[in-house]
Amino acid sequence: MRARLDVLLMVAITGAIVALFAAIADREFSRPLPARPAPVAVPPPVLLPTVTPQPSPTGGWWDAVSLTPPPLPALPGVPAPGTGGLGLSGASGGEDVAFSVVACPQSTVKITKIVTAKPPWRETAPYVWNVYGTAAIPNLEYWKAELSADGQGWALLYRSAAAVGDGLLIEFNTRTVPKGAYQLRLLAVDRTGNYGEPCTVGITIR
Repeated sequence: MRARLDVLLMVAITGAIVALFAAIADREFSRPLPARPAPVAVPPPVLLPTVTPQPSPTGGWWDAVSLTPPPLPALPGVPAPGTGGLGLSGASGGEDVAFSVVACPQSTVKITKIVTAKPPWRETAPYVWNVYGTAAIPNLEYWKAELSADGQGWALLYRSAAAVGDGLLIEFNTRTVPKGAYQLRLLAVDRTGNYGEPCTVGITIR
């Protein structure tokens, strides 16, 4: 009887072990398979542009290029006008220009005469005035002639460091200013920067 119980116990244990292994095997083989990865798209190959070979420049081509400009035709000769020291000082025989003395206290700084110019290359130039006088103070640094319409603001006409003794001072082109009444003055400055009373005259440009 005891031997039969042992056999039955052995059979029961064996059956339990078999059932356990069967359950484990069923669990392992019932797992779902992992999903396959999605295929990766491969970009098409990039086509490089076709390089066209350029011909190499031929050396020495610059020898045939002339860099010397063609000569210009000769210009006709222009005779030089005959002038004096200040441009029209060779003029003579002009008409006197009337002027009034406003103030002229110094014998070494004075305006004595104004005449219209008569240049050698034309019959007359009445719009150009030759102004004569003296600018010869001791230790002269310079003298100048100035023009003003109101006696206040003065415009420089000419300046020189050479003394003039009873000779041509300036040549005044009256077309450079509007017509009307003006004051013309002569001022001399010595080497210390001092100057005396200028010589001032009144003129009318018509």
